[in-house]
Amino acid sequence: MAASTSRQQPEALPCLVFDYGEDGGEQRRPTTLYSVADGVHRPCEFEELRDKRSWVTSHGWVLTWDPTTLATFLWNPHAAGRRRIVLPSFGQTTTTPPPADSFCALSGKPTDDDGGGGFTVVMVEPPGSCFILFCHVGSSSSSPAAWVRHEYDIGTRKMDIEGRQRMKRSIHCITSCGGKLYHFIRSTAYGVLEFSPEPVFTTVRMKPASPFTTTDMFVASIFSVDVDGKLHLVFIFESGGGVVADVAVYRVDLEKRKHVRIGSIGDRAILVGGRRNDMGAAGWCRARRHGLLPNSIYWMNPGDRRLRVYELGKRTEEVRDPFKGVAESADGTWCRPYWMIPAHT
Repeated sequence: MAASTSRQQPEALPCLVFDYGEDGGEQRRPTTLYSVADGVHRPCEFEELRDKRSWVTSHGWVLTWDPTTLATFLWNPHAAGRRRIVLPSFGQTTTTPPPADSFCALSGKPTDDDGGGGFTVVMVEPPGSCFILFCHVGSSSSSPAAWVRHEYDIGTRKMDIEGRQRMKRSIHCITSCGGKLYHFIRSTAYGVLEFSPEPVFTTVRMKPASPFTTTDMFVASIFSVDVDGKLHLVFIFESGGGVVADVAVYRVDLEKRKHVRIGSIGDRAILVGGRRNDMGAAGWCRARRHGLLPNSIYWMNPGDRRLRVYELGKRTEEVRDPFKGVAESADGTWCRPYWMIPAHT
């Protein structure tokens, strides 16, 4: 794949992106960025985000489709020059690109050689669909790179208590770790996606995680995230009034097939939640380097539109309002932001 660069200077990351979509005409609101480090809203200076459809990844790279030129490319918002990896246009495979609330993941970290070599871009269509799109980038294959739309079958799930009605199970989000992609089914099972080069779906059985709960505390959200090459699971517990009662982080030991609760993630911040997929984890970044609170979980709660910062060691919570001063969408609804994080170096 060909590569190019943009000369604009990178914005302060991580941030929440208030993106009102590529449509809307004169009533369309401008894209706004909320810097998590200083709590300031800024106009979006990323040309790659304006009037385009974008999907972020946990690697920090962003996949963008331009509806005007039909260009499709990966880019790193944190890198000097913001190098691009040009991909085949979605139009070569489908008449339209994936929906905006699709989930995007990379099987590995793009490198600086020609085209980023040897990784796969995967798009998971929203729940209800059983399709993924994938594109092998920089592979040794003699065939030109192209997007492939693939229908998967990972079984069914119950629609009622008795199990008389069932529907096809779909993937809600997917986490890249160690060259494989994992999707959470339940605490006793993870789905695994590999490419050889066609997609292969398998299941890993696990001993269940056993988070402590009480009668006035319930699990609000579960997120899977790759932290330094190891798969982790984040449980967020709420009590009455939407208050975060506890946050539990588990390392997923795939070899021993068990969950190990950890009390600290060190000088890291894990960022989860947001618009595109309520179960989707944005990823993590070095906390002090980017002006964040170490050993903390940053949860963008789509329910009450509050950013909750939970410090794992002290078990303290700070509540912020990223929507303060932000305009509604043209149709009168609130825009639900998504995370954009720095790429790991």
